[in-house]
Amino acid sequence: MICMTQLLQAQEITGTVSDRANRLKLEDADVFNQTLGKRAKTNAKGEFKLEAYVNNTLIFAQPGYKNDTLFLIDLKPVRRYLDLSNNYLKLVEIKADAFKPELQYADVYRKAKAIKMAKNQPFLFYPSKYFSKEGKFARRFKRKLEREKTERKIDNRFNEAAVTALTPLKGRELDYFMVLYRPALKKLDKMDNDDLKFYLMAAYKEFIALPDEKRVSPSLKAE
Repeated sequence: MICMTQLLQAQEITGTVSDRANRLKLEDADVFNQTLGKRAKTNAKGEFKLEAYVNNTLIFAQPGYKNDTLFLIDLKPVRRYLDLSNNYLKLVEIKADAFKPELQYADVYRKAKAIKMAKNQPFLFYPSKYFSKEGKFARRFKRKLEREKTERKIDNRFNEAAVTALTPLKGRELDYFMVLYRPALKKLDKMDNDDLKFYLMAAYKEFIALPDEKRVSPSLKAE
């Protein structure tokens, strides 16, 4: 018989942390189990895993964002959305149909710029911007926005509608195919519509040749 202590030791909570305004996944967000004194950091995909039990309290924090608190009534995976702090960076609403971060988050780009170069002007460097917490956060957030802009350009052509129009994939196999064969923007930009169709069909032929266990993400096999 497995004792209760062993069962308790195996318990944990998983989930993701994102920006509420644009659903951008937040990397290095702090997830703190206040009850146990345990903490974890989110990865590049905004994912975390942390020891936790029912009735524990979790606190989610990220520089530039308001803290978020969650009381656990179960251990199902969670999705938390953090709001930018108005006292730290000006929040500008982002519309999904026109993602222009350099305009919509102009304040972030301004705070991230520690070097000024202009024609017939001396080179200027602002140490206070470069080394301050605000400047470091702004540069990190700017990089995320630029990555998001790239990912949205890819999504505009490489998406579920494009894949399912040419293949019978669905469910977990479709999800994993989208991960395995997602092209880089540089590669995608070189493809016209016919090239993309050929790429998808060739990728599908390669995918279905894989053993059954290789056509599902390892992270989903245990579910």
